[in-house]
Amino acid sequence: MTSTDSSILTILAALMVVSLTQASAAKVTCTMNAISGRQVGGTCSVFGGQVTSFIGTGTGSFPLPGTDITYTIDANGRSMLFECASQSDILTVDSSVYSGQTINNCEPPLIEFRGCSNAAVINTKFTDITRSNAQPDNCEVSQFGPCIAVVGSVSQTEDWTFSSNETTFTTTIVSSLQPSAVSRLGGAIAVLKKDSVGAVQAVVKGTTFTTTSCDLGGAIHTAGVSLTAMDTTFTTNSAVDGGSIHFTGAADAQFVVQRCTFTTQKATANGGSIAVYGGNVTITDSDFSEGRATQGACVWLNQCASYTKDQIVNNKWTDCSTQFTTLCCPANGNVWSSCGIAGPAECSEAVPPALCPA
Repeated sequence: MTSTDSSILTILAALMVVSLTQASAAKVTCTMNAISGRQVGGTCSVFGGQVTSFIGTGTGSFPLPGTDITYTIDANGRSMLFECASQSDILTVDSSVYSGQTINNCEPPLIEFRGCSNAAVINTKFTDITRSNAQPDNCEVSQFGPCIAVVGSVSQTEDWTFSSNETTFTTTIVSSLQPSAVSRLGGAIAVLKKDSVGAVQAVVKGTTFTTTSCDLGGAIHTAGVSLTAMDTTFTTNSAVDGGSIHFTGAADAQFVVQRCTFTTQKATANGGSIAVYGGNVTITDSDFSEGRATQGACVWLNQCASYTKDQIVNNKWTDCSTQFTTLCCPANGNVWSSCGIAGPAECSEAVPPALCPA
């Protein structure tokens, strides 16, 4: 086990222990299906308590008995909002299936968590999910992609987490990519700290993203959140910025990529695979190939401070950029058959590999 693995497990274990040791904590597992364009239906089970069944459109918010969680089914009959009033309740969406769904440019994503400090999506499949360009009169354009949004609230004064595990996203897209005042976030997952006070840790593990797209983050967008992506595959994803991942964070936010594969990624602006705006970056034991972007064919760092040479270790960089810079000098087991990382000129000076500093 590497030191990075140990750190991740320590973070998650600490957060879960805090939740489980609180007397009022409830553990909820929801299984939901919205297949071939049909309305959502399913159950939410409270451990040791009641099972709640639901289908189609609701008429407001409903409580999950024995918890401080409410759910609302949107008027479209497909999108589900969970709102959590307690920081201790644990909410997991497990073994769910969404397929053949099209939502317009104003409808909410299929799953949204608000103020939920211990939310997870595991063993779930999203296939052929589209946010269309249709925009009914006087509606407010959604800021999210079509699948999952996780949004912090002012009630979250303690540290909180979100995780995706063993979940697949296949052809989850927005109909057209466009830089605009309301850029859509995350073709599969968006995690935003928003008004929450506690530090936020998002972990994406064993997840597959294939042909996903959005304006910012073809697969994943995070804002104000530390993100770890591990044992995850990204294939043929695209965005305006961040073909697969669009990461924004303060200087103390940690962005870790471990044992991931990025293949055939594209951004019309920055970061064919990954665009990083702030935070501290660690990339280990990962493969990048066929990245395309105006800046940073595979990885774009907006700030020099995000880069630490000794945290870029044992990666393969193939068919990224032919223009080598000081960020792609041989070191730490990286195989640079192309230059995979680009950044500001002051730390990304063009240099042939043979002339790299020792």
